[in-house]
This record gives sequence, structure tokens and C-alpha cells, in this order.
Amino acid sequence: MIIPFVIAAIYLFVFASNRYVSSSQVVVRQQESGQQAGMPGLALLMGAVDPVSREDTLYLKEYIVSHDMLQVLEKKLNWTDNYSGKWNDPLFYLSSSAPSEEKLKFYQRMVTTNYDETTGLLQVDVQAFSSEYAQAVLKEILVQSEIFVNNITRSMADEQLAFARRELLASTERYEEKQAELLAFQNEHNLFNAEVTAESMSQIVSNLEAEIVKEKARLNALKTRLADNAPQIRSQENKINALIKQLEAEQRKITSGDFKAAEDILNLNTIAFEYRRLQVDLLVAEEFYKTSLAIVENAKLETIKNIRSLIAVVQPNLPEKASYPRTIYNLITIFIVLLLLYGITQFLLASIRDHRE
Repeated sequence: MIIPFVIAAIYLFVFASNRYVSSSQVVVRQQESGQQAGMPGLALLMGAVDPVSREDTLYLKEYIVSHDMLQVLEKKLNWTDNYSGKWNDPLFYLSSSAPSEEKLKFYQRMVTTNYDETTGLLQVDVQAFSSEYAQAVLKEILVQSEIFVNNITRSMADEQLAFARRELLASTERYEEKQAELLAFQNEHNLFNAEVTAESMSQIVSNLEAEIVKEKARLNALKTRLADNAPQIRSQENKINALIKQLEAEQRKITSGDFKAAEDILNLNTIAFEYRRLQVDLLVAEEFYKTSLAIVENAKLETIKNIRSLIAVVQPNLPEKASYPRTIYNLITIFIVLLLLYGITQFLLASIRDHRE
């Protein structure tokens, strides 16, 4: 019992290196949406933590103690040079040529994180053999953590915007293609609006038929008063024949499509139907374009609304005295443990002696 206690005391008083601890508390927050902002008091009373904030903070927790963070600290602050070569303290000795796995294990002993489920705060503690270096390491960790949080936001935003812009590009190309098809169809058939043209042609035929009926009635009235070979009757018959020829010509235009271009052999109704189909395609393409444009704008708004930010609730401190080793506390703890072991050992030995007797 005495020997282990003396060895522990010699180590703590002679060999153990002073380790300073710089601490900070941080949290990842997302910009509140209108629904979340409407009841912050209730959330606080219920002790609720935003799931997005919790998830991102846990991601950050793992990143802080990762090999990636160690690599950054190695590059910017020469991390290995400041922690290696402590020959006087065998429990905290790190070789400068140690493999990366061993360095990571040592790094995770010196940098610890603790997430509070109640408050959503992440506490980061950094141990170092000097107070200034402990604070410098923690400050750099917070800088890299902010970059990490910003990258999370940017990558998500870029992915959403890229998808929305691809959809907008596709819908724009489709809209322009349908516009070109409709314009080519109008140019091919010398039409501005096939439906209007068809209606006007039908109106012309109707007017001619009505005119013929009216002129035939007038002819019948003349025959009741004049002889069949009277000039007025022949003139009226010629007029009716001319109207009939005009009607037949207009009807041929409708049935054969021979209007405004002699080479056009399509039926006017077919042309009107095709024109209407192209119009519908254009309207659908226009709606897709409007929807895609709205999606892009909405993605931009969501990007702004979903911005994450790292908030340092407690800034890294500059410790004035070493936090470790806690010599007196450790010696008392070791003494109590040794006493318990000694008592258990004596109890076991006494039991053995009793059984032998």
C-alpha cells in the first residue's frame, strides 16, 4: 500500500506536467422560420432543442475530435511539436514520429467535447502544456468549426439551387421549343390564328348562303310580276349564279384547305385542331416554366432561411493556473482506493486462514 502511494506521489509532485485547460461553449443555430419564431417562449419552457440544431451540433462534435481537425491544427499551429517529447511525464509522452493513429488517440485525450441534451450547448475543452497554446488551439478549433458549419449550409444550398436551376433550364428550353413550333406552324400556313381563320371562313359561307336565299326570294318575287326572259330576271339569275360560285369556292377552301396559299392541301379543321394542340403544348410549357422559376426563387428563400451559424456562448478563456494534475485530489483518491484494496486483501487473507484452521 505504501509503495504504490509513494510512487503516485513522486509522479504527481516530480514528473507530472502542468496542463492548462481552455474551455468554450458553442451551439449551431438555424435562422428561425416564421412558425418557429412564433413560439420561442414555449420551446424554452419545454426545454426543447431544435432538431436541426441538435443534429448539426452533433456533427460538429464529431468533427472537432476527428483526424481532419487534427490535420488542420498540425498545419496551422504545429500541434505535434507542442505536445511531443515530454520525457519527464511518461503518462503524457508523445513521440514526434508516432503514427497518425496514435497521435489521434492522444489528441482525443487533450481535446474533449461534451454535448448537453438539455441546453443544446457543446462544451469544448482543450488541454495544453501552456495556457497560451491551449487558448490558441481552442480559438483555431472554433474558426475551423465555423467553416465546417458554413460548408454544411453551402453544400445543401448549392445542391438545392443546382437542382432547381436544372429544372428551370429544362423548362425554359421546352418553352422556347414550343414557341418555335407554333411560330413555324403559323408561318407555314400563313396564319396568325387558325381558329379565328376557321371561324371567319365559316362566317363567310354562312353570309353567302344567307345572301343566296335572299336573292332567290327576290327572284321568285320578280317572276310573279315579270316574264321569264325579262332583263331584270336574267340579271337576278346571274347574280344568284355568281353568289353560288362564290359559295362553292369558299366551301372548297374549307374542305380542301385551299386558302391564302394554293399549295396548302390540309383541311382547315385539321389545321385548326393542330394549331389548338400546339397552343395547349405552349401553355403547358409556360406553366412548367413559371413553376420552375418559382422553385428557384423558393430555393433561394429556403437557403436564406436555413442558414446555420456557429454561436460561441462562452469564448475561449486564458487559464491562469494549471487545471491538471490535481495533485491533492488524486493523492486522496489513490489513498482511499489503496485503503479499500488493502482492507479487501486483509479480509480475503483472514478468510483463507480461517478455512485452513
